Amino acid sequence: MTNKLAAILTSLLLPAAAAAQLPVPLPKSLVFPNYDNVLLGKDQALEGGSFIARAADASANFYNPAGLVQAEKTSLNASSTGWVRTKLTSEALNTSVTSSKIDNVPGYLGAVLEVPFVDSRNVRMGLSLTRQVAWAPGGIDISSSETTVEGLNRVTYSTSAAFTTQLYQLAVAFSPMQSRAFRVGVSAGLADTSYSNSGTLSGLVDVGGGPGQFLTTLRASGDIWDVVFGAGVQWDVIAGLTVGAVVRSKGIGIGNSSLVTYESSILAPTRDPQTSFFRDDAGRFEYQLPLEASFGVAYRFGAAQIEADVRFHDATDPYDFYRSNVPIQITTGSGTGAGTSSSSVALNPIRYSSRRVYNYSFGGNYALGRIATLHAGFYTSYSPVADETTSPFRKADLYGATGGVDFQFEHFGASIGAGYQWGKSAPTSLQLGNQTLAGSGITLQAISILYAISYQF
Repeated sequence: MTNKLAAILTSLLLPAAAAAQLPVPLPKSLVFPNYDNVLLGKDQALEGGSFIARAADASANFYNPAGLVQAEKTSLNASSTGWVRTKLTSEALNTSVTSSKIDNVPGYLGAVLEVPFVDSRNVRMGLSLTRQVAWAPGGIDISSSETTVEGLNRVTYSTSAAFTTQLYQLAVAFSPMQSRAFRVGVSAGLADTSYSNSGTLSGLVDVGGGPGQFLTTLRASGDIWDVVFGAGVQWDVIAGLTVGAVVRSKGIGIGNSSLVTYESSILAPTRDPQTSFFRDDAGRFEYQLPLEASFGVAYRFGAAQIEADVRFHDATDPYDFYRSNVPIQITTGSGTGAGTSSSSVALNPIRYSSRRVYNYSFGGNYALGRIATLHAGFYTSYSPVADETTSPFRKADLYGATGGVDFQFEHFGASIGAGYQWGKSAPTSLQLGNQTLAGSGITLQAISILYAISYQF
C-alpha cells in the first residue's frame, strides 16, 4: 500500500520531496524564484525598473551606483508596493481553486550623502536597504473527492510559502570629469535570503477493499547570508543619449540556518499502522545568488525620456538546496498487539539549479510641467528554474506593466501608480496505468499600488 500511495501522490501532485524518499511526499512549494520582479524607486517603479542609465538619486544604490554622483545634495528615497492583490488559481483534481491575498510589500529605503572629509562635488556615498525578492502569495487549499485515480477517494491539500532576499548595501560613486558626463561606482552589501514553506496533505485511499487514511505535514524555514559586490558605470555619450552598465558578483556565503519538521501517518484496516517523523534544526540550507550583468540605453528629447534595459543572471550548477544528516524515523505498529518496530531512512538532499536568464524592461516618461510627470513601463521576469521536475520551486515566466504620476517640489517628491503582473506554470499530463491525469498548474495575477516619497535637503 505504501508504494501504491507514494506512486499516486508523487504523480498526482508533482512533489519536489519525492526524491527525498519521504514515506508520504508533499507537493512543491508555491514559490516562483524569479528575478527582477520587485519594483523600486519613486519614478523607477512606475517605469518597469528601466533606470540603469538614468538613475540619479538615492535609488541609484540599487539600479546603478554610478548614478549617485549626480545627486546635488543629500537626499532620501523610500518606496513600497503598498497594496498587492495576488490571485493564484490552481487547476487539479477536477477542481479549480482561487486564493487571493492583500498585502504590503516593503521595497526600498535609501540615502545619498556627501562623503565625509572629502571636499569634492564629484564624490558621493550611498546607503540602502533593498527588498530584491519578495514572494509571499496567499495560500492554496484544495479538496476533492473526484480524483479520477482508481483507489484514491479523496485528497485535501493546503500550503503557504514565502521567499525573500533583502540587501543591506554601501556604495560610493565618483566622476573624473568636472561635467560628470562619465561616472563610476562600486558597492558592497550583505544579502539575507529567507525561505519558508508549510503544507498539509491528507486523504482516503482504498486498501484491499477497505478504507485507508494518510496525513502528512511539513514546516520548513531557512536563512542564508551572502556578501555581494558590485560596480557600475554611466556615460553621457552625446546630448540626450546615455548608456549605463552594472555588474554584481555571485553571493559569497558566510552563514546559514534552517529548521525542518515533517510528520506523516498511514492507517488502514488491512495493514499495520505506520508513522514517520523528522526534525532537524541544524541542516544546511543553501540558495546561490548568481552573477548579474545589466546594460541600459536612455534617450531624452524635449519633455520626454525613454530607456531600454537588459538584465543577465548567470546559471548555477546543481547544488543541495537542503540536506540533513538526521534520518527519518519510522514507527510501525502491530495490529495483533505484539508491540511496535522502529526503523529509519536517510533523507536524500533536495537539489536545485538555475538556468541563464535575460530579463528586459522598457519605460519612459513625459513631463506635464514643472511639477508633474507621467510614467509608464513594461518588464519581463523569466523563470530561472532549470529542472522543473526536481526543483523545490515552481517554474513560470512572469510579465508586468506599470504606470503612474510623480510630483516633484523644491525639496519634497512623491509618486503614486499601479502595476499588473501575470504568468502561468503549465500543468503536466501524467499517465497512471490506463488513466491520464493533469498535474496542478498555477496561474498568477497580481494587481499592486505603488507609492514612494523622497526628500532632498
